[in-house]
Amino acid sequence: MKISLRKITLENLDDVVDLRLLDHQYEYLASNSYSIAEASLNTSLRTHAIYGDERVIGFVLYCTPDESDSEPGTYEIWRLMIDAGFQGRGYGRQALEFVLREICADDTARNIHICYKPDNEAAKRFYSSLGFEEVGIEPETGEMDAVVLPLRIRWSRPAGEA
Repeated sequence: MKISLRKITLENLDDVVDLRLLDHQYEYLASNSYSIAEASLNTSLRTHAIYGDERVIGFVLYCTPDESDSEPGTYEIWRLMIDAGFQGRGYGRQALEFVLREICADDTARNIHICYKPDNEAAKRFYSSLGFEEVGIEPETGEMDAVVLPLRIRWSRPAGEA
């Protein structure tokens, strides 16, 4: 299956909103509809539908740097989800690598953060496999913060290879 990232449009909005997680995963992630609404009010947020061939199979949301940031060049991946029926096949990794390449195309990118619930062992292993290192618990959210520097990302495939 060929993975790609595409803009969220009126044509694919319902498909993105209708994506489902496994039952135990709902406690780990905000809904896609909430995330899309949040992005409509925050110009620093970027959303993508994750496609497998011509079908929506996931969603990603990340935050770009802002002039008011205390750390210039800081990106934050806020949401990454793959529909329950498509998990465990490497599609999430491919999609995240596309997002990381998009971020790394910005020469000002200095670090990339991602947060997850501290008890989410699958997320910890997954993000660690790409080079993310835990830096501590976020006081406001209670989530684990992990960071990777663009030069330390562990790619599973060369650029341009799907």
